[in-house]
Amino acid sequence: MTARATALPPLGPPRAFVPPPCTDTVLGTGLRLVTVRSKTVPLAEIRMLAPLPAHAVDPATADVLAGLTAQECTREVTAGVDEDPRREGTLVSVTWTGTWLALNASVPATAAPWALRLLARVLARPRLTEEACTAAARSLAARAPGRLAHPRTAAHAALYAHAYPGCRERHPGPDALLAVTAAEVTALHAAHVHPRGAYAVVVAPDDLAEEASRAYALWTGTGTRPAAPPPAPPPAGHGIRAVPWGGDATTAQVLLAAPAPDRTDPSFAALSLTNCLFGGYFSSRLMRELRENEGLAYQIESTIDDSFPRPSVLISYATAPENVSRSLRAVTRELRDLTSRPPGAAEIDAARAHMTGLTWIGQTSQSGLASAYAGVLGHGLDPGWLTTFPELLRQVTPAQVAQAAAAHYGPHRFTGVALGAPPGARAEYALE
Repeated sequence: MTARATALPPLGPPRAFVPPPCTDTVLGTGLRLVTVRSKTVPLAEIRMLAPLPAHAVDPATADVLAGLTAQECTREVTAGVDEDPRREGTLVSVTWTGTWLALNASVPATAAPWALRLLARVLARPRLTEEACTAAARSLAARAPGRLAHPRTAAHAALYAHAYPGCRERHPGPDALLAVTAAEVTALHAAHVHPRGAYAVVVAPDDLAEEASRAYALWTGTGTRPAAPPPAPPPAGHGIRAVPWGGDATTAQVLLAAPAPDRTDPSFAALSLTNCLFGGYFSSRLMRELRENEGLAYQIESTIDDSFPRPSVLISYATAPENVSRSLRAVTRELRDLTSRPPGAAEIDAARAHMTGLTWIGQTSQSGLASAYAGVLGHGLDPGWLTTFPELLRQVTPAQVAQAAAAHYGPHRFTGVALGAPPGARAEYALE
């Protein structure tokens, strides 16, 4: 008997994301604490964000502070496993993002109270000895050349210097790191690392609101709240600068940036959909044209990026050096097509379904949920944005997508770099 193929039934409407119960409070110290009860797995996820913006601090000193805090957490975690086996499997990371001193922890649920106290203590009273600072600086300096030698990192630094020549890039070199002293780290910590303006997110199977409040009460102090940064200028670069590359990379890294509104802007949902269908997922226009049709890039994407002095639409890809000019012409055609012939309802609906599903999937794990809440708070939004944003995406109309494309994706708005352009290439390209 031969089975006959039948058409699949149509997809139903997307399910609404219902977040688990949470509390959102501001402690007397000024720390904003969000606790979420999620019983997915017996783990607790903790996210801490203390404001440490690049315009207010020395990048090398901030990196060393993050490095020695990470080393102190690692010592505490490994030293305590024998006396308290419940800590086995604990992972803690500390980084300076250029905007925040970020502490992330993933711990067995039974060890969550201990982890909360540990993070509060290292924020309140880190061991800022000369020996600890020197060890952290040496470790960071040893890794800096490898990090800065990565083509994507080097291209990002080149674009930063080209578009914002008056702003300080956040990746210090080995010499700057080794010059940091314990006195400088101590002064930075005393002036800037305090709970007012900081955020904490705790996702765990049990309600840890009271436990977290008690732990973070140990972190006090007022310090100096960083002043608001001066308004970032528009990108100063014009055209696409060809940047020589001394490494042995066989591809050219191309990064193109244009100013974009931040996540609190009413047009952000429309911008997000426009960016997604243009270069934000595998079925996007850039992927179809430059990868499938032209064979110019294996991976190309467009993102809403926050690593520059102002939010940007960032197009990034790698291509053969001899194809830099051809690939830029292809990108220009796609930008012009997006603004002159806006996408129709079917293309918008496909991107909308992708974004809605991705948002929902990203919040199904405790780790994803904790990072999502931390990201929302870090962008100045309320936790409820996680549920309202998919609804905002659903309400975006084709006319709003067309407006976002016209406002933010004109070729004339983009500046960029082509790192590793072929020898003898012209100094600058243009999107033409």
